[in-house]
Amino acid sequence: MPLNPASPPAEPERDVPATAYEGPVVISRLEFAGTAIALVRPGEPDRMLDDPVVRELNRREDYMPYWAYLWPGACLLAQAVATEPAEAFDRLCGPAGARREVLEIGCGVGLAGLVAVARGLRVLFTDYDPAPLDFVRRSARASGFDEADYRTGLLDWRTPPELRSPLILGSDLLYEARLVPLVAGLLAGLLEEGGEAWISDPGRGSAAPFASEVGLRGMECRAEPIGARSEGGEAVEGVLYRVRRPISGPAPDQAPGRGRGTGAPGRPGSDGSG
Repeated sequence: MPLNPASPPAEPERDVPATAYEGPVVISRLEFAGTAIALVRPGEPDRMLDDPVVRELNRREDYMPYWAYLWPGACLLAQAVATEPAEAFDRLCGPAGARREVLEIGCGVGLAGLVAVARGLRVLFTDYDPAPLDFVRRSARASGFDEADYRTGLLDWRTPPELRSPLILGSDLLYEARLVPLVAGLLAGLLEEGGEAWISDPGRGSAAPFASEVGLRGMECRAEPIGARSEGGEAVEGVLYRVRRPISGPAPDQAPGRGRGTGAPGRPGSDGSG
């Protein structure tokens, strides 16, 4: 079941060719709180710096292929997804067998989203560049996931599609101060009413204004300390931002006791956001 009819297409058109990685590939078996997945990713990601398409995108848009690396924030978010009570997923996404899609933004190699699929969720992995989405699909196949439980699509944060998600995942997205309001605005546009976003960060100073930026856009934000283990077993610590878009109250002319006919509370307008 798609997020809505306007979900990102699988292979949208681009005016710049996709970046490409040519080099050895690493397949890792990773486990978080008993949830195991296979992760396929570039073995020598620095090779991408010589890709002429990367160079052109860097010149035009300051683009860097950060997706090719396994970042600490990804391990933190994977741990959070692995340890979240199943009841939370039922509340946000519906019961098992009738789950609504989770959206991972800036997915990179897709670690957290893969853990989410392993926990029985349906995930739409998104990134700006098609290259990481290919690796995500390879990881999903290596993990033995059913194709019905995941899909991929491009998403440019500057021009987001018209969709709403009950749960959004994102890791290590706040590494530059200029990205903080951009991510906050993106969540405000993509979260449905009552929905949540879980954004992990390894404690970067650039992320400090995030909670305030979220609040300015009418959402709630709670910061929690979180820890995990890296692929090499080292302790990783950081912050998990739990963002929630509140459910709107009834319209003034439909307040409790003022509804027509029965006097029942009115329902919020159906604007596609809840």
